Amino acid sequence: MKEGRTDRRVLILMYVLAFILLWEWLLPVIELTDTEYIGVFLYFIAISFLFGLLRMRWWLSIPLKIIYLFWSIHYVFFKTAMFSRETVALLTDDLLSNFGTIAAWNWEGITNPFRTVLFFVLLWMTIYLIRHWIEVRKSILLFYALTVVFIAVLDTFSSYSADGAIFRIMVSGLLLIGLLTISRISERHGRKMGTGMFATFSIPLLFAVIFSSAFASFMPDQGPVWADPIPFLKSVVQGEGIGSGSLVSKSGYDSDDSRLGGAFSQDDTVVFRATVPKKQYWKIETKNTYTSKGWEQQSPETMPMNVVPGALLAYDGSDAMIEGSESLRADINMNEQLPYLVYPYGTYSIHTRTDVILQNQVETGQFWVMKDGEKMELDSFAIDIVEQKYSLKALRETSMDDYALETVDFTEYLQLPEQLPDRVRELALTITGKEENVYDKAKSIERYFARNGFVYDQQNVAVPRGNEDYVDQFLFDTKRGYCDNFSTSMVVMLRASDIPARWVKGFAPGEAKTNSRGKIEYKVTNNEAHSWVEAYIPGFGWMPFEPTIGFSNMTDIEYDLELDMSDPEVREMEEREKPEVDRTETPAKKEEDGGIAAFFEKTGKFLRENAWVGVIGIAVVLFITWKVYTHRGKWIPKLLINAYRKRKVDWVVYTKQYKSLLKQLDRFGFKRTDSMTLSEYAKTVDTHFGGSRMGMLTEAYERGLYGGYTAHTDWAVLQEIWEDLINRASC
Repeated sequence: MKEGRTDRRVLILMYVLAFILLWEWLLPVIELTDTEYIGVFLYFIAISFLFGLLRMRWWLSIPLKIIYLFWSIHYVFFKTAMFSRETVALLTDDLLSNFGTIAAWNWEGITNPFRTVLFFVLLWMTIYLIRHWIEVRKSILLFYALTVVFIAVLDTFSSYSADGAIFRIMVSGLLLIGLLTISRISERHGRKMGTGMFATFSIPLLFAVIFSSAFASFMPDQGPVWADPIPFLKSVVQGEGIGSGSLVSKSGYDSDDSRLGGAFSQDDTVVFRATVPKKQYWKIETKNTYTSKGWEQQSPETMPMNVVPGALLAYDGSDAMIEGSESLRADINMNEQLPYLVYPYGTYSIHTRTDVILQNQVETGQFWVMKDGEKMELDSFAIDIVEQKYSLKALRETSMDDYALETVDFTEYLQLPEQLPDRVRELALTITGKEENVYDKAKSIERYFARNGFVYDQQNVAVPRGNEDYVDQFLFDTKRGYCDNFSTSMVVMLRASDIPARWVKGFAPGEAKTNSRGKIEYKVTNNEAHSWVEAYIPGFGWMPFEPTIGFSNMTDIEYDLELDMSDPEVREMEEREKPEVDRTETPAKKEEDGGIAAFFEKTGKFLRENAWVGVIGIAVVLFITWKVYTHRGKWIPKLLINAYRKRKVDWVVYTKQYKSLLKQLDRFGFKRTDSMTLSEYAKTVDTHFGGSRMGMLTEAYERGLYGGYTAHTDWAVLQEIWEDLINRASC
């Protein structure tokens, strides 16, 4: 890659601006994936630009980058000694195991270290392209436009807030475009612009860009002229009301759950906004009776409890908390009214107006507000929370015999319809039978869905007919559905395993953004309406579980015991804060071809057991690649000749032919210095090969380039001369 005439000090400034743009690409990726190692990638970008600035040869820069990549993977994922045999074995085993996974199209099975390697490769290629655009093309407009579009889309459709990023991108991007434009103009006129002259042209540009951007940022922000089009666009994409030909339910809270199933459409209406430091599941109520078609609440109704606003509440699991639990505050502002209050786990105090009374139905967990004997709705309220944290060691010390020591009557939470198919019970016992403690039995059912081909879908969801059971249909026939399917199935299987469980309704955490006061605010829409599971763990009380694919369990587990790598809790510990999927889309999991998957699984196992074969194979591939590259001077001319013979020769084609000839002559050994004109270079070539072929080609090129004579009548003759000369230059 040739630097052209760009001054080295100016190139440093351009690299710094490009570094800022790449940083803006990394920030949302790191934030949305909850990655804590942005510095690792930023150092890689800086090193790559430094190597380019130093004009380091490829045979030195590539190994150094690979060593840095190896160190980064070791630093992030492995705790063994650097460059030890154990580290090399672990890394090799991890990388080789992913080839079969990729070939079988099982993208979800790719391990995190291998994902990081792929991300580094992508970053590597992006940096090379940026250097090419800066040093050769002298234009970065495409990358700048892609950056703006990328940040704008994420700011619109994700939880990432690009308020400050927009200003940084505008300033750095416009500065870089301006500097490259100046560099391109100087090169076009054949003048090498020094640092002083470059500063003379650049300082006004710098002042104009920064001043205009700062002025715009301080101007009053006028509200949008048109309504937000995003809800409409989402509804169009998802086919809501556009010739669907069938009735579908809208997402959102609904008190009637007697018949579950069927598709539903999206509704982006904001229900409430919650200012709270951490993600929370927002609970509304529980239901206890499964009817084979849906859920009802059939426990004996008792008088609701009156609660004074601000008074302490008894919350589930309060007696089983471990030390270090954190106290939080949530401020709720309602946009749409609900029949009951929403509240997170660990709620111990609800603050409302002082002229109202809170009422709580203990059996269902519902809270509502009364004033002067009539039910009323609140526009805002606040909640004090103790963040629940459980000891994994204590959870694994629970046993089924402990239920006999509890004072709670579990009859209603073990209820199952008489017509429940036997195969549902058998499946539940098969899943939980290998576990000894209550917690691991519940977790085994929670994990079952993600590992057995179930698909999250909001549209193609069956409705049980006749005597069909809702859970049986989902577990054995369709394996396709949304939260109601997953949560109901888990409750039923828990009860079939003699573990008390109940069905929970509420809202998922919502979309997080930083508000004008600098606090994290979650916007919860009807699309976040959700259902999950609570299982009664002896000694701990009702504990939430999340079986739905794509959703994360918010329960905080203290891993206070030694775990081996085969323990399922290890993966959950590593991915505790993994972001949720966008529930406005239907995640689709491709079915795998059993034959292909089995073949690559055997191949991967063989390579893991015989790592030396893989090492030799990689070495052979690298050697062949190296030989092909070093002998490119022999095969590239043949490819060029075949390619250009198929095209009609004109001035545009001829310029490409001439430039490709210059590159081939450079590979052959004719190095052209910056001070050498094309005519002088042509004489050197003709002196070596004899004749005046290069002189004729150069004369035609210069007459077209400088004199505008592009309508040559002897293109065919020039084509023959070009072919003869490029063949002679084959080495």
